[in-house]
Amino acid sequence: MGAFESGLGLLGWVAFGMVLLLAGRGCHAQDFKGAIDHCTKDFEMDMDIVVSLKYGDFTERDPLIECFTECLMKKSGFMYDDYTYNKTLIIGFAGRYLEPEGAQAVYDNCIDRFGQTVCVTGFEMYQCIHETAVSEWVSSNF
Repeated sequence: MGAFESGLGLLGWVAFGMVLLLAGRGCHAQDFKGAIDHCTKDFEMDMDIVVSLKYGDFTERDPLIECFTECLMKKSGFMYDDYTYNKTLIIGFAGRYLEPEGAQAVYDNCIDRFGQTVCVTGFEMYQCIHETAVSEWVSSNF
C-alpha cells in the first residue's frame, strides 16, 4: 500500500514529518516525544487520540483532551507556566520548515489564542501552530 493509499494524504504526511523532526531533536526545550510520554501517562490518554492530534485531527475534543494538549504545550516549552508563549521557540520550530516570514506568521497568527480555561488555551494554541505551520508550508511549496 502506498503512502497516499493509507488515508493520510499529503498534508498528513507533511504533519507527520514535522512531528518526527520535532521529536527527533535533542534539545531539552523541545522534547516533544518526552512531553507526549509524560502527558499521556499523566492524563491516561488513549493512544488513538494522541496519534490523531499528532496528525492534525482535532475533531475529538473534550476537557481531558484540552488539558492533555495544554500539558504538551508546557512540557515541550512552547507555553510557560504563566501561560505566556515562548516566541523564540515557536518561531524557531516553525522556521525549520518555513521561510522566516512564514515562521513569523505562525507566531503572529497564534499568539492571541486564549480560551476560557487554561486547558482550552493550550488546545487552541496547539491547534493553531499545527494548522498554521502546515498551511504556510503548503502555500509556500505548492
